[in-house]
Order: sequence, then C-alpha cells, then structure tokens
Amino acid sequence: MPRTAPPGHTPRFTAYSARFPEGTDAFVFAQYGCQAPSREEAERAAAGLAALFTGPDGPDLVDRGSFCDTAGAHNVALLAYWYDPSRHRRWRESETVRAAWDGLPAQGPVGHWREESVVPVERNETLHTHRREDYATSGLSQSGALELPETQVHDYWGAARDRIAASASEGLEPAMPAFEPQDPGARETRGRRVSVDVPGNVALIRTAQDWSASTLYRETYLADVKPVKDRGVDFLAQNAGSGCIAARNLTEEAADGAPLDRACTIAWFASLEHLMTWCRSHRTHLDIYASFFRMVGGGEGPLDVAFWHEVSVLPSGSVTAEYVNCDPRTGFLPLATRSTTPTT
Repeated sequence: MPRTAPPGHTPRFTAYSARFPEGTDAFVFAQYGCQAPSREEAERAAAGLAALFTGPDGPDLVDRGSFCDTAGAHNVALLAYWYDPSRHRRWRESETVRAAWDGLPAQGPVGHWREESVVPVERNETLHTHRREDYATSGLSQSGALELPETQVHDYWGAARDRIAASASEGLEPAMPAFEPQDPGARETRGRRVSVDVPGNVALIRTAQDWSASTLYRETYLADVKPVKDRGVDFLAQNAGSGCIAARNLTEEAADGAPLDRACTIAWFASLEHLMTWCRSHRTHLDIYASFFRMVGGGEGPLDVAFWHEVSVLPSGSVTAEYVNCDPRTGFLPLATRSTTPTT
C-alpha cells in the first residue's frame, strides 16, 4: 500500500508493476562488458563473450547494448537475467565460463568488466507504462515468467521506495553515505585484474524506452524527450556529487549489433536516497519529468512509446564487480580503496 502518497492521490496515467512467481526469493541481473578504443574492437570481444551465454544453465534473457563511457572508450555490454540464482551460480562456475573469464588477457587494447547482482525480490521494484503483451520491451518484462498487474503506487515522489517491500521495515541506509571517487591518476587498473568490494545498500536502476511500435508519439519522443533524458544521464556520469557511481546510456541492439528502436540507462548510486534526491529535486531530472508530461498531455491517443524501469537496493555481499584491463573510471573502480589486491 502507498505509504507516502498525497491524500486522495490519483495517478495521471496507467502503469503496471511486476509480480514474480510465488516462491521466487531472488533473481540475478548481470552486466558483462567489453571496453575498447574502437567500436569494432569492442564488438569483436563481445562476440566471444556472447558465445558463453548458452546451455541449460544459461540466462533466461539476454539483452545487448553499446555506449561510450566518460573516458571516451566504446563499450558493448551483454545484460543477462536469471530467475534462479542457483542456475546462475552453476553457469558462472562451469568449466567453460570460468576458463574463458579467468583466461582473459590483462594486456592490450581491450578491457573486460562484469557486474553481477543477486537481487532479493523484496528489495526490487518495477514500473511499466504498458503491459508486457502490448509491447516487446527488454528487461524483466520481456519474459513470460512475470505478471504485470496494474498499480496505483506511482506518479508521486517516493513511489519507487513504496514499491520496494523491504522499505516498509528497513531503512535501507547505505554503508557508503557519500560517493567520493579516488583520483584516476592514483590508480593502476590498466594491465591488471581488479575485484571491488561493493558497499552495502547501493542502488541500481535500469530505465528504458521502446519506440519501436510507436506511430503517434515517436517523433515527439525523439525530438523533445530523448535529448533531455540524455542530458540528465550525462550529468550523472560526470558529477560524483550526485551520489551516482556510474551511469551508462545504452543504445540497445540485436544479437548481431544492429541498433534497435529502444534504449536504456543503467546507473549505480551510493544509496536509494541519492537516486531519489536527484529525481525529485535536480533540474536535469525535473526537465525529463516535464518533457514527458508535455508529450503525454499534447498527444492524440494513448501513449504508444513504452517506458519502464527496475530499481534495486543491494545488500552487502550481493554484488560481484570485477574489471580486467579497464580504465580506472569504469564502474566501481573509482572505489579503489575498497578493492582487493589486483593481480596481473
């Protein structure tokens, strides 16, 4: 039930929140990335990784996307979901996967990174503007394993927290109250394999847009909303004071690298409160919010651009982050003082 909604609140648009099958306690969301000076080098490396995401213990769903990071490097990322963490564990510990990852070279132009999260269902929330059967979107909603019942817990500040079941009984306070990145020049991460001890209760968001089926709002979204959203993501990626550890603005792609008419942002924050503070009070997100409602209010007919997001608050020990030959600004590498001893 809503705990912080204004009295008498009625949402301005219909939305749906995922319901996991009974008995599901946790799922896995894993990002595997290849980082290189050129797109071609990153794509070749990603082709080798993609071959690993198969077999009986392979993921239930794999998305793909590419982006340029704050260092100017090209990244191709594979985004994989497992609804059963034990299957993911068997996949990760299989001889094929272990040998391939452990055998990656720590020298040369290409870097590799992985960030794997075991997400307790009670610490996750989702929101979708359209039912799964209406739009072929990416992420959790793409699998028939989930139901998407309508929710009234949205369209007010604090709704995301209210949709996280654990927030009713837990403060979700961060182990790292503020994100203070180390000087990249003081860290040697190129030519090394570095595992990072990720602080407890960091927040992860994947938020996405799918205009592939749109005929009414496509042009308005691409001209008036998407550029504003992109500026907001750029701000997060470049301003550690926001509490954002890493922000990636991905163009989603088919398995062969062909661009799709959809995109997503994946961002890590020091805490849920840092994410929500940016959402409700920073000009870059307020501009996104305003552009979205101008589009919705000025259209003729139901909204046919699909929007969704997933937000999770990860307990200590639930995130594995490892970087091989990566730029020191990649992912959690700015938390160098929290890293284990790297090996070459």
